[in-house]
Amino acid sequence: MAGLFASAASAQELDWRVTPYIWGTAIEGQIGLGPVRRDVDLEFSDILNVLSGALLMHVEAQKDDHIVFGDLAWFAVEPEDEIATVGGVAEAELDATILELGYARDVDGLGFEAGLRYWDMDLEVDPALAAGISRGDSWIDAFGGFRIKRELGQSWDMTARGNLGAGGSDLSVGFQIDFARELERGNAIVAGFRLVDLDYEADNVRGIPVVVDLTLLGATFGFMFD
Repeated sequence: MAGLFASAASAQELDWRVTPYIWGTAIEGQIGLGPVRRDVDLEFSDILNVLSGALLMHVEAQKDDHIVFGDLAWFAVEPEDEIATVGGVAEAELDATILELGYARDVDGLGFEAGLRYWDMDLEVDPALAAGISRGDSWIDAFGGFRIKRELGQSWDMTARGNLGAGGSDLSVGFQIDFARELERGNAIVAGFRLVDLDYEADNVRGIPVVVDLTLLGATFGFMFD
């Protein structure tokens, strides 16, 4: 009888995986506040010089074929270069938070995922000969996509996921591929590639419309605690 209860309790346990990671991202596209537009083209080496803060974490809990997951990416950049505008040059600052919460179904390594993606963008553009413009916007997209997991040998596996989202933004795209090398006790070293693309333009609010058309892409590296 004791063995039966122990087996039932074990079956109900969730398999938790927590992965803090580094995202060697490059950022390209355009941001705009009101009439002022600013192109953004930063390589990872540039971002290291202008990054004022970052926090990145991925969490999953799995029971049988069912997975719930969350991903947090927060960063703040202050590009040091300036871009010419009417009347002089403009500087820009970007503070971004991307939070994903979702559910995935994995059946024999092939499945789907769906969830919500929360965005929070704080933009500031400072033209040389005019008053600075700042604006904070936040919104939520619903997203859906696929998830694939394959074993690549005794200690390696690959996970790929891609999705499309919309709602608050016109379109958001997410793609990620990870290769995990299992260590002792189920922990793993994880390396891969991640891309996030955002096309957002808000209606004119208080005379200050906001435009965010950005692509973030680059290598990822983390350690998974199982």
